[in-house]
Amino acid sequence: MSIQAPQVDDQLAAAADGLSRQVRERLSQREPEALEQFFDAYFDRIYAYVRGMVRSDHLAEDLTQDIFLLLYRGLPTYDPSRALRPWVFTVAINRVRDHWRSRAHRDSQREASIDEDEAAEIEGEGGSPDLPLLQLEDAQMVRDAVDRLPDGMRETVHLRVFEDLSFAEIGELLGRNEVAVRKRFSRALEELRRTLGAEPRTAEGEDH
Repeated sequence: MSIQAPQVDDQLAAAADGLSRQVRERLSQREPEALEQFFDAYFDRIYAYVRGMVRSDHLAEDLTQDIFLLLYRGLPTYDPSRALRPWVFTVAINRVRDHWRSRAHRDSQREASIDEDEAAEIEGEGGSPDLPLLQLEDAQMVRDAVDRLPDGMRETVHLRVFEDLSFAEIGELLGRNEVAVRKRFSRALEELRRTLGAEPRTAEGEDH
């Protein structure tokens, strides 16, 4: 599985990938030391992404193993002059979507109705409060709310917030245009604000 990611400056690629050009070049040969660095740079990130998508520790472990097996098999075709992260996340996203398509329960009807609605007014990226939600003291409450989002929304929020990807980068990974990604992200924020606004606050610490 491959993706035609744009060629990028080596320093920018190293910053995004966490791996130098030299290590990326050795990956195509599956050199053990390069594979170890690759694993260290990406395993936790991919597992966190998958866990956020499937909401099951055991299933996330199985899918993450599948993803790294696919990545290992595809390394000989990887072009080290191109950024590594888009390829890695494309493999992960496709594997998760394969799982979604194979399961009995789907959020497709709800997701379709969201995508067919008229776009809400979306703030420019520069002025977008990407996430006052993340300033909440209870980070677990935010993650629980994200877990309850429909699949497509959860996917977009994870890539935007936890992977810090731009809307354009997310669009490339998901095969959607930037406007559609912004729209879905805006809808997700509205859903999160409603959910978090309705969350009961615990009494713990109220007397302090």
